[in-house]
Amino acid sequence: MPKGSRAVVIGGSMAGQLTARVLSDHFGEVVLVERDKLNDVAEARRGQPQARHLHGLLGKGLSLMTHYFPDLFEALKGEGAIPGDMGRDMLWYTNGGYRVRFESGVIGMMMSRPLLEWLIRRRVARIANVRVLDECEVKVPVATPDRSRVTGVRMQRRTPGGHEEVLDADLVVDASGRGSSSPKWLEALGYGAAGTTTGHRPTSRGSWSTPAASPRPTSTGC
Repeated sequence: MPKGSRAVVIGGSMAGQLTARVLSDHFGEVVLVERDKLNDVAEARRGQPQARHLHGLLGKGLSLMTHYFPDLFEALKGEGAIPGDMGRDMLWYTNGGYRVRFESGVIGMMMSRPLLEWLIRRRVARIANVRVLDECEVKVPVATPDRSRVTGVRMQRRTPGGHEEVLDADLVVDASGRGSSSPKWLEALGYGAAGTTTGHRPTSRGSWSTPAASPRPTSTGC
């Protein structure tokens, strides 16, 4: 595949970071635009979904990520992440009962979402043809006069005195997640409202942090 000139990825969370890594093999330059400030630490961000929930990386996700970042597994372990067999080491409760535990050979890993994203972000930032622009907000896509093709984005830096500028691109990928403006952008370009599907989800998620339990005192008898 011949390399294009530039790809722009909107959103610097997991989807955006992994998209930038894949596109770096096919474009001369990849520009990742993120509205939040990205600090070089493992910390929760405002735009980071589920950042404070307990987090686990399933086997397929870990396999795909280590394909693109071969040192990721050891880096996660070095930062305290816990690997384990998905069938043997996890206790699954579904539909009113516990699943049978068995040796599956499928390895997953437990860690915080900010830790995983931080380690991925550091590796993406080291790719020679990837440029990360944080504290920048994409306002609208830029299109050809007949609106048949998107040719870039208009963005504004969120720092004091930040100004709007146009970033030309051969490909624009919106990886901004649940807050995406793509539906209204497409409608403004004349493509009509995007279709939606609504479903009932009878489950919800909750988690909390507690101090580690103190060891029970050893009885010395009477």
